[in-house]
Amino acid sequence: MSRFNPANFFIATIIGIIIYIVLDVIVQSLPPYYNPITQAESFLAVGPYGYIMTVNFLVRGFLSLSFILGLIFTFKTRKSSYNIGLILLGVWSFGAIILAFFPADVSISIPVTLHGTIHLITALLAFIGGGLGILILSLGMRSDNQFLDIIKYLLPLSIFSVISLVLTFVLLTSPLFGLIERIFIGTVLLWMLIVSIYIIKK
Repeated sequence: MSRFNPANFFIATIIGIIIYIVLDVIVQSLPPYYNPITQAESFLAVGPYGYIMTVNFLVRGFLSLSFILGLIFTFKTRKSSYNIGLILLGVWSFGAIILAFFPADVSISIPVTLHGTIHLITALLAFIGGGLGILILSLGMRSDNQFLDIIKYLLPLSIFSVISLVLTFVLLTSPLFGLIERIFIGTVLLWMLIVSIYIIKK
């Protein structure tokens, strides 16, 4: 029987991120041609090809859960910052899964249906979990010998992620909302990608 290898969780995370990006590009290119600058990513789950984005929400949720499991088996110390960060990332992960089952209303800033309201509230909580989760984990990694070689990249990226998170809320009704939201989601996924590659190579 082969020995369990936690790196497999990070390999799954990397594969999941690649799939997520590919599916996002595909659904973005299909009718009715949503504008990625002005419109929320959630709008991609509405319409004739919405099932692709619905699947992608699940991909984002499960790749994030795989990442969390990888960290649980990788951490050699049990800091409170690690526990809090992992819980927050759990909110981000399960939030993405919930989004798959409750599509957004096209007017995301003012939901008019129950599923639209659930989607908006879940998205807000998930985003907070993702942004604060990677920031708190980064702060904990500063004093962890496991991550001394990489923290110089992780901490600034997590700070930038929180800034983009705040801007996402501030610009909820702005013509730039879609762009800012995608930047935020991208920073969280990039942070997880960097950590995953680093642990696999180490």
